[in-house]
Amino acid sequence: MYHSVLLAGGIGRRLFPESTPSHPKPFLVFENNQTLLETSFKRMLPLVPPERTWIITAKAMKERVRLLLPDAAEEQILAEPAGRNTAPAIGWAAAKILETDPDAVMFVLPSDHVIKPENVFRQTLQEAAALVQSMPEMLLTLGIKPVFPATSYGYIQKGAEIKDGVFYARKFCEKPPLPQAEEYFQSGQYFWNAGIFIWKARMIWDLLHRYEPEIGQRLDEMRDSFGSNDEAAVTEECFAAMKSISIDYAVMERAETVGVLATSFDWNDVGTWRALDRLYAHERDADGNIAVNVKTAAVNSSNCTVRGNEANRLVVLVGIHDTVVVQTDDTVLIMKKDQEELLGNCFKE
Repeated sequence: MYHSVLLAGGIGRRLFPESTPSHPKPFLVFENNQTLLETSFKRMLPLVPPERTWIITAKAMKERVRLLLPDAAEEQILAEPAGRNTAPAIGWAAAKILETDPDAVMFVLPSDHVIKPENVFRQTLQEAAALVQSMPEMLLTLGIKPVFPATSYGYIQKGAEIKDGVFYARKFCEKPPLPQAEEYFQSGQYFWNAGIFIWKARMIWDLLHRYEPEIGQRLDEMRDSFGSNDEAAVTEECFAAMKSISIDYAVMERAETVGVLATSFDWNDVGTWRALDRLYAHERDADGNIAVNVKTAAVNSSNCTVRGNEANRLVVLVGIHDTVVVQTDDTVLIMKKDQEELLGNCFKE
């Protein structure tokens, strides 16, 4: 059967001041008056029912997740006692899934992306699931065709074609500087790495044990405690003892059979404030300015993005260009768009 695993533990430093450790990115609202987490959960429901949907979040966020997603069973909200990146989190989810469904297919999904049309996205996941069911050793990720030379995304270089639109992954690439991003974009040989994975639960479980045996040992201890009175204590101790490592480094870059499926849906990770330029492109004025939940008056100003938390507040721009303005209850951010990579330095975990 299909199982969804929604990763909802990220902070989203580059969306400060709205995204903070106490109010992280999955809980932000961009469209339809729903948080990104709610939208991600509901997007999967026609494909995966709530009883096979798992949400991984920070311990401090568990109650908020439970209130936002009343259809999710409390035992399927996995609250991390400490942030350990994606590999331990995915291993924990795989352990839970394998307890009841040893032949499960896992969809591992960030909970804070905007994806349209949703039916095309689900069709893509079904295609991916069919492939990993026919090739159980395959670890599959979704590749997004770049639409500009992004420096805020990782890339995947495609290798030999497995079947129409599906390729072996030749190399995973870190977020590149602009000249390298332009090379990737022009070559047509690279996808954006969306961080969306499809695989058999048993396969990712086995590979975590092979490539990260210390993590595997801790996962075994956790799994042995499932259903016992000691489960909470053992899970907290073992999870906190694991190294912090992403699933990309732990498994994807080491595994022998990794594929990338070319996609056709629109994808936006809303990872920086500049991402709003694409998300709200249809709302630009004649000078390229965008206003979200705020009123603006712009004089000799262009290519500015303004986001507020009070629809009746007026923000006046005079002689301002290529700038982001974000207003919250207690903070105002004013930032040149080409300086966004520095924003994460504004606060500490």
